[in-house]
Amino acid sequence: MLKAILIDDEILALQLLEGMLTEIGGVEIIGKFSKPLDGLESLETHRPDILFLDIEMKEMNGIKFAETLDSAAFQTDIVFVTAYDEYALEAFNVQAVDYILKPIEKSRLEKTVRRITQRRKQNDLSSYETPLLKAEFLGSFRLLDPQNELIKWRTKKVKEFCAYLIHQNKPIHREKIMEELWPNRTLDKASVALHTTVYHLRKELKNHGYQDSVKYFDERYFLSVELDSDVQNIKKVLDQSPGKAEDIKKLIDIYKNHYLAEEYYDWATEEREQLQKRVAQYLEKFVVTNFIGTDTVLKGTIERLIEMDPWEERYTIYLVQFYIQQGNFEAAIEVYNRYKTILWNHLAIKPQQKLIDLMKSI
Repeated sequence: MLKAILIDDEILALQLLEGMLTEIGGVEIIGKFSKPLDGLESLETHRPDILFLDIEMKEMNGIKFAETLDSAAFQTDIVFVTAYDEYALEAFNVQAVDYILKPIEKSRLEKTVRRITQRRKQNDLSSYETPLLKAEFLGSFRLLDPQNELIKWRTKKVKEFCAYLIHQNKPIHREKIMEELWPNRTLDKASVALHTTVYHLRKELKNHGYQDSVKYFDERYFLSVELDSDVQNIKKVLDQSPGKAEDIKKLIDIYKNHYLAEEYYDWATEEREQLQKRVAQYLEKFVVTNFIGTDTVLKGTIERLIEMDPWEERYTIYLVQFYIQQGNFEAAIEVYNRYKTILWNHLAIKPQQKLIDLMKSI
């Protein structure tokens, strides 16, 4: 049975709603309040399944009241019951699951109760499993569901908004989102664009089985979905000491491209540079501490460093030294000549003296 709290500053409205819910059945009313602030303590204590909430109240507007709640933490579904229809968009932004107009029709209320009951039963059955979405950030942004089906985006901005929420990994104020995703629009137009984008992202994730995926609290949005990402896996490796060849091979295998390099999102630039720097430092530390021998992992690590930054001469020196150590002077000369040609063709400069002296030694 669903547990419900009712809040409405009209006593008669409370009584009518209570009577209808009693007739419908399946709902236990654990509290009813004509003053919103009196109901707040009961909400925090009992955390009901449903909150039936009026909007136009003297003590506090129902929308404002809902914004003060962390309904995601309470696991409480908010149903607005009001005589006014102009608050629908605002109700949507505070995660209301339904919006019922007064005078209430019993059939309409029964439909709401039945839908919430069915959804909660489904959630209870699926709570034993936590299906993960898989996010890929290296190169382009891709999101795949547990069946490895690629999630499609209605617009490029919906895709960017999803990537942005995952990138931030925390609640982000709506004004900051508008500033970074719609910097050239007026506040009103950016606000409309944000609401539309949130709607389409929620709808697309809902199509893949994720209910209430985009949360809104205290004027901040955040993505409430379990995720696994290539960046998370990379950072797990980077947090370890670079001593195992297995970790190096795993890192090289995952890090095929730079962070969102193909998306051209301005807000991703700093993370792209920082992640690339951390990966390069990790790989180079492995090279420096494991330079003796002819290990193919060592060679592959040096080559990956050169791919990441072909202009860093230190990496070319590592590869030349590797081949000299092997006695493969022909390969060392080939690496040097290739680097010298690229350097001259693109920058019109010659290698530094250290590399030149190294080549003279062979």
